[in-house]
Amino acid sequence: MAIRAVGGVALRSNKAGLVEVLLIRKRGGLWTLPKGRVKRGESDEEALLRELREETGLGGRVIEPLSQSSYRVLKQGRLKRKIVIYYLVLAERGELRPGVEEGIEEVRWMDVPEAIKQIGRPRVQAVLRSALTHLNP
Repeated sequence: MAIRAVGGVALRSNKAGLVEVLLIRKRGGLWTLPKGRVKRGESDEEALLRELREETGLGGRVIEPLSQSSYRVLKQGRLKRKIVIYYLVLAERGELRPGVEEGIEEVRWMDVPEAIKQIGRPRVQAVLRSALTHLNP
């Protein structure tokens, strides 16, 4: 059985009117987008907003699905397929803080060129680029 997860491209406009994206970094890890497992009985939207709040302290509004990513992960000594559906999210409220209990070391708003440069995995960079096409069709 595949692991089902959701991720968010959380965006906001800064004071200068430029788009910024919210990135997280786990201990010793790479910069990436907030994401996590969908729990039994949760909708994708509920899971995404819960993960966003747990990992970054922020709430938001889910706008639309963006893309899906599938890859293999090692869990309890076995390779399992993980499917992540990414959504566009507008961050609207809350206080930005790393979710230490979730293993998050740092959270930061970055402009898009910096975010693409900092994201460590090409598949996650592709998700962010996909989100931009939804903003500027």
